[in-house]
Amino acid sequence: MYRVLIQTGSIECDDYQHTDHGIELHEDGEFVAFVPYETLTAVVDESRKSAEDRAIL
Repeated sequence: MYRVLIQTGSIECDDYQHTDHGIELHEDGEFVAFVPYETLTAVVDESRKSAEDRAIL
């Protein structure tokens, strides 16, 4: 599970893909949202157990 942080909040998804202008978010294989790089703050891998293991992608 990933949490995508944007300027106005966050969106959860189980997969994402980079495109030329942003990232496409998917949940159960279905398209959820497109986030332009200009509004993207971070992608957080929620499956990590501790704060030390977490990585911002």
